[in-house]
Formats: sequence, C-alpha cells, structure tokens
Amino acid sequence: MILAFFLLTTFADQIAAYVGNEVILESEVIDNMILMASDPAVQNLNLTPDSLRDYVLDELISYRLIMHEAEKESIIISEEEIEPQVNLRLEDVKNMYPSEADFLQVLEAQGLTIDDLKESYQRNIKMQMVMDRLIFKKFSDIMISPIAVQRFYEKNKDSIAVRPGQVKLAHILLVMRPGEAALQRGFERALEVYRLLMTGGDFSVMAQEFSDDRTSKYKGGMLGKIRRGETLEEFEGIVFQIKPGTISQPFPSRQGYHIVEVLNKGSDWVLARQILIKVDITAADTARYEKIGIRLGDLIKEGANFDSLAAVYSNAAEVDIGDFFMNQLTPPLDTIIDNLEQGELSPPILTPVGYHLVYVREKIPGSVLSFDEMKDYISKYLYGQELQERFNQLVDELKTEVFVEKFPISTVLGGSSDDLIQP
Repeated sequence: MILAFFLLTTFADQIAAYVGNEVILESEVIDNMILMASDPAVQNLNLTPDSLRDYVLDELISYRLIMHEAEKESIIISEEEIEPQVNLRLEDVKNMYPSEADFLQVLEAQGLTIDDLKESYQRNIKMQMVMDRLIFKKFSDIMISPIAVQRFYEKNKDSIAVRPGQVKLAHILLVMRPGEAALQRGFERALEVYRLLMTGGDFSVMAQEFSDDRTSKYKGGMLGKIRRGETLEEFEGIVFQIKPGTISQPFPSRQGYHIVEVLNKGSDWVLARQILIKVDITAADTARYEKIGIRLGDLIKEGANFDSLAAVYSNAAEVDIGDFFMNQLTPPLDTIIDNLEQGELSPPILTPVGYHLVYVREKIPGSVLSFDEMKDYISKYLYGQELQERFNQLVDELKTEVFVEKFPISTVLGGSSDDLIQP
C-alpha cells in the first residue's frame, strides 16, 4: 500500500491538538502519516486513514509529553549526540536501493525529501534516548522475580518453549527442455526470421509479426534495461557479450530461441529488444523428465552419493538451499519433507521451472526448551511488559498534569482523513 497524500494548503496549518502551551499542526500530523504509510510494518496493519491519523496524533502527543517531563527531570539530549545516529540510519536506508538516484526517486514519488526523513529520524532517536534516560531515572526499581519467571514458563511453555524441527535441504533441479525434433523446428523458424532481418527487415516490425513473447512483441520487442541476475542465466550469458548495435544469431534458452539486438549497455546492464521463437514443452517431455527424477531417487535409495548426482544432473547454480525450521516450509513442501528421513530424496516436484528433487541433508526433531534455556528470554519479556505498562501510566499521568486537547479531523477540515488520501 503506497498512499499519495494530496495536501490542501488552506487547511494544512490548522490545529490538530494542544499539549500545554504547544500546538500540533495538522500539517505535522499529515507529514508523519506520509512517513508511516510508507513503512512496510505499518502497511501490514491495514489501518484506515482515520485510524492512522489517530495513531500518529497520539504518538505526537506522547512525544510532547515525554519531552516536557524530560525538561522537568533536566534530561537534555544534544544535537551532537543525535546527529551520528541520524546519519547512520539514513545511510542504512539508502543502501536498501540500487543507487542514490533510485532512493531519491522513491522519496519523490512519496512526496518526501531527505530533510523530511532526517527530521523524522531526529525526533525518533531523540525520543528513544530520552526514554532510555527516563527509564533509567524513573523505572530503575523494576525487578522481575525468579518466581514470576518460573510461573510464566509453566503456564506458557506449550506455546513459547516449543522449538520446531529443523532441516538442512539441498536439491537437484531438472529444467525441462523440448525434445530434439521440436528444437530443430524452432531453430529453423528462428533462422528464417534472422535471414529476413539480415536482408533489411525492420526489427520492430518483425518482432510484432513473429515474436512469441507477448510482453514485448507489441512494443517492437523492447525488453528495456536488463540488469545482471534479472533474467535466465543462459540468456544473460549471451546478451551481455553482444556489442551495442549488433543483432545476435538465434540462440537457445529454456524458453526457445532468441534473436536479440543490444541497443546500449553499461557495466551491469544492457538495453535490448528481442524476437522470441518459443519451443513448447510437450506432455512427453514432462513425462521424460519425471522419469529421470524417479530414477535419481532410486539411485539414492541404492546408496548413490547425492552430491555426485547433483553435479551431473542439476541445472541449479546452487545445490544447497539452506537451513529451515519445519514451520517455515509451505505446502506442499512441508508435508513432503515431514515424510522424509535424513539422507532421503523427495519424489519429483513439478514447478514452472522444472522438476525439483529435494534432499534432506540433516533433520533435527522438534523439542521443548527447558526452563534454564528460556528463563533469560522470559525475564526480558516480562521486564519489557512491565516497562511498557509503567511508561503508559506515566503518559496517562502527564495527561492529567499537562493540558491536552485533540481536535477530530472532521472539525478541523470539515471531512475525514480519506479526503486527504487517495490510493
């Protein structure tokens, strides 16, 4: 969910709340709604615009109250303490994008600037530092007794202390390819198209006429800018070797035969268009590869070495898939792996790419963690719960000491938050 906020200048500086002698403007609420609406964690909450506004406004009120209490307690956070953390967080966010230009483009699309982000980070970091020092000063008396930890464990161990089973998985990937007769027919058709191109045929027109790639054919075969790792390995292996302005001879991939013209290229990208002559997988091809998969399973049962078979048969770049908790696996893989023992190979599993044969390198059964294994985690959890409760109490107390008044958006703007937000 990406929300585009269209702000009405006439209403943006109306008052959303009073906190003591301070005011919170509607523009500040809206700015924070924009920032929060772009956060994936907030998006998963599926908040309505009105609910999001209420949440943001309550957070801003709490922030003002905590800052007020911090002044009373002579807790001061200097800009010099905050700035390094702000810069570090900003760099972390930038590193999530391929380039700074991509990062700035996303910000612009969301109606944000770097200064907006920095201001938000400064407020959040300052709030956290103030809270940490308030906690140290006001809540140092919080103690979690061993008895409370033991009781919590006994009451909840069936849900919190269960460690799911773990597996270490590898696989053999059998990418299905058409039979020789179908490949020969596809090559001959691609060769005819290539000859027409070489005798002066217009690439764009020929793509619209002959290409089987529905995505690109009506754009004259244009694929756009392709970065390494975005397409099939066998396709990239050829395309990144083509010089700009050159049309390749027909070459195969698991999709069929490609004729590609590279228009421009950089160190890790090419701008290209293609004509694709598909060679379809038949039912006979599918049966042939399933039979190979079944035979590989039989060889494993007879004592063959999995890695030796994978080296010969697998089309995957990596044989090892990784370590997983059993409850991380999705259907139908969870049931398949649950029925396999360590050192066994699954039956062939058909996917859009081909047949996968999953091998269980290691299997660790689930268990219930002991009290000694859980007590530190429980203690931290109970401390956090008590701390949150005490913090909420502090905010409630401050609301009785400091004048607070909120204005609903219907009063401020004569409408609801939906009027400010469009999908």
